[in-house]
Amino acid sequence: MTIARSGTRRLWPLKFATSLPRARSITTQSVTLDEERLALRLRLGEGWKSSFSEGVSEAHSNLVLAGKLEANDGQAAAVKALAQLPDALRQARAARSQWERERARLTDVAKERAAVVSQEQRERAAAWTPSLMSRSPSTPSAPRIVGEVCWLRQGPPPGLSPAGCYLYGTVGTGKSTIMDLFCLTALQDLRARRQHFHEFALWLHQELHSMRRASSEPQMHILERLADKVSGDCDVLCLDEFAVTNVADAAILAELLRLLAVRQVAVVCTTNRPPEDLYKDGLHRERYVPELVSHIREKLLVQGVMGTDYRAAMYHNDREHEVRDSLATSPTNGDRVGVTLFEGGCAKEAQKAIADMELSPGELRISWNRQLTVPGQGNGFARFHFDDLCRRPLAAEDFLILATTFHTIFLHDIPRLSLEEHNEARRFTNLVDALYEHSVQLICHCHGRLDDVLKNIEVLQGASEDGDNFDAESLGVYESMYDDQPNFQIQIKELGSREKWQELQEQRRAEEQRAEARRLQRLNNVDAAEGGTGSGWSSAPASADLSAPDQGVAGVMVAAVGSLQESGFAARRATSRLKEMQTSTYLQGAKLRMKSMSS
Repeated sequence: MTIARSGTRRLWPLKFATSLPRARSITTQSVTLDEERLALRLRLGEGWKSSFSEGVSEAHSNLVLAGKLEANDGQAAAVKALAQLPDALRQARAARSQWERERARLTDVAKERAAVVSQEQRERAAAWTPSLMSRSPSTPSAPRIVGEVCWLRQGPPPGLSPAGCYLYGTVGTGKSTIMDLFCLTALQDLRARRQHFHEFALWLHQELHSMRRASSEPQMHILERLADKVSGDCDVLCLDEFAVTNVADAAILAELLRLLAVRQVAVVCTTNRPPEDLYKDGLHRERYVPELVSHIREKLLVQGVMGTDYRAAMYHNDREHEVRDSLATSPTNGDRVGVTLFEGGCAKEAQKAIADMELSPGELRISWNRQLTVPGQGNGFARFHFDDLCRRPLAAEDFLILATTFHTIFLHDIPRLSLEEHNEARRFTNLVDALYEHSVQLICHCHGRLDDVLKNIEVLQGASEDGDNFDAESLGVYESMYDDQPNFQIQIKELGSREKWQELQEQRRAEEQRAEARRLQRLNNVDAAEGGTGSGWSSAPASADLSAPDQGVAGVMVAAVGSLQESGFAARRATSRLKEMQTSTYLQGAKLRMKSMSS
């Protein structure tokens, strides 16, 4: 593998995989626009490239002095950690180049020594030793040492240290902001690939699937080829909202991160969880996640970023000064108007905001060749009811297609979601993540206050298999389907009488019967049985009843309680992002996206 990589900085656009329907192709213009959009979100101002030429530390200090960022010890520590990566990459490249030169020299020496050994000597050295007790060949007196054997004294190739940075912390504390600032200002001669983890995971599984179909090599070879592909495209891989939600990703990521470090690709992650809490309480976590946690702790710089939710602060500041109202534009020329949030009231009042748009029903081809009905669409605008997107079997890749197809989406009748609607809530948070990453303007109408939409779901951050206050059963999203106490006499003693124990058993049987009835009813639902969800992260098909007893009440098995926790973190993050999506800074970035799609 060639180590020297030249060329100017290239920032990967936040795009969807090109193999999927309706994906937008990448051009030089879109790459430049992506930098401009991130710079606008960070409020860097014009001429930011020349102003922040010294790196991420100077850029962060200038933004703090200018009042565009607040002084925060966690952010400052994260900036200091990220600032180490460019030099570490350059030093690793130099060490790898020296290692390859030494390897070439040892190979030449081995070839010269092998050249003086005749073929007769080799055959005699490798001949079988006649013996009644043994048929093993004698040890060659002049072996031919050519190839990797001659490199053993040299040792393995030097890896990258530190191999990246892992930023974790509460919602809205500036983790993504610091990472974006790093991508824009610190990588002057390096190539950066910046993606939401959903997009990267989707690309990852698609590549693995295509490689398995094209080759019968073992999976380890597939991961090495995959790492080669990543290293051929970028020097720094930045993943926003890194999360492990299933055992398949856990098994792949630990080895993939190690292979990328060997190939001198730095990995930068932002997440809400410390490494030890990744896939917490998840199914078969103990088999794969400890290796991943060990790699993160030993090879990456781990930094916590805590503090204020700055997205919510921006939102309240804009509300107070009514900045968004000054952004009034006309939807006919691609510029849209200020009011983007309608809390409470009738949906008809909210729909007046798009009354003058010419929208007509249509269909959009989503993943796995499925069709999504669009109640109204036209000129980059789309209108949906909450149920159209969040009560249907749609996955993260489907929402990514929406984000790359439309620049403005009107979503109305968003209810206050209950704990039992955590599946709908997870779809909604995936939708928000996709729209936010692609700077899509979201005009939303909620039945109540925006803060109340996902409030019930946020409590799931503390869900666990066992706990005093936040165990899954007490939260109402999981109920054991069988007696986990082997001695029923102990249960009778705890309940006080045999009659109460029998009553409890009857209640459980009745619940199982109701769950079976719901499962059969769902199977008869044509919309729910159209096929798989297309998600790379769920083994359940769309036709499966997620509330069936064998899969857990309300869609959660006790072994999959880790998924509940991720839903809680995702809900908190989505609420914060929804607030930022109403601010003037975000809407200006959405306007840039709108103009680029119209041109």
